[in-house]
Amino acid sequence: MEYTIAHTTTYVYPEPISESYAVVHLKPRSDPNQFCTRYELEVAPRATVFSYADRFGNDAQHFAVLPTHDRLSITARSNVATTPPEAAPRVDEATRALLDADGDPDAWYAFLRESQYVRFTAPLDEFLKELGPPGERIGTWCSSVAAHVHRTFSYDKAATTVRSAVDDALATRAGVCQDFAHVMIAAARNAKIPARYVSGYIFRGDSHVLGAEASHAWCEAYLPPSGWIGFDPTNDRLVDDHYVKIAIGRDYRDVSPVRGVYRGSADAEMSVDVAMEALANQQ
Repeated sequence: MEYTIAHTTTYVYPEPISESYAVVHLKPRSDPNQFCTRYELEVAPRATVFSYADRFGNDAQHFAVLPTHDRLSITARSNVATTPPEAAPRVDEATRALLDADGDPDAWYAFLRESQYVRFTAPLDEFLKELGPPGERIGTWCSSVAAHVHRTFSYDKAATTVRSAVDDALATRAGVCQDFAHVMIAAARNAKIPARYVSGYIFRGDSHVLGAEASHAWCEAYLPPSGWIGFDPTNDRLVDDHYVKIAIGRDYRDVSPVRGVYRGSADAEMSVDVAMEALANQQ
């Protein structure tokens, strides 16, 4: 599949502010399953944009807007080509023995520990009782976690905020893709299965999917012999070429699309618009 993506974030301030500083994760990654063929970042008021690779290998940009302004617009435009995996992920073949024998655990350190939004708490322990221990077939267990989150949680944009942690979602059994991903990541890490947070987009196409109208998020678990496998608990499906990956991290805090500060006393009103389309000959 080949997609065009336009992602615009707008901040409107009720009174002028003097400075804005921002870091963005909006550029799609290039890896064996997708390739970013075009990426442009526009900032208004105009600013000099600097690029760097963060600790997880994500492409990030940062900039400062110094003139007084009452509105800030950030638009990322991308073209991305995705390809389905050469072979279907061998989820059912993943075992604890294969994981224990695979590679250097130090390489997974960040994806086995607690993080800002992923904590091992008493509410998580109660949730895990509903699933039972993973046993030897850890791949099958991860599939059951995704299905259980999808079945027992409600998709509700008003239930949580971008700063909500796992306990907040568990308390209400509701949230959005960010929360669903955090819950699955917490469950996997608690079971000593490396898991990481992925930000990106999902193409709606002709099917009914949740999370297609904005940035999307899902979980990747490290499951040999296949390696990193993407699970989307929001839609209870494996990640395929209908997904575009932007960034990976421990949780949302590492890969938030736009993060920044400004100098001024006014509270900003933020709006986000995402348009993802498949090229005509690919639909």
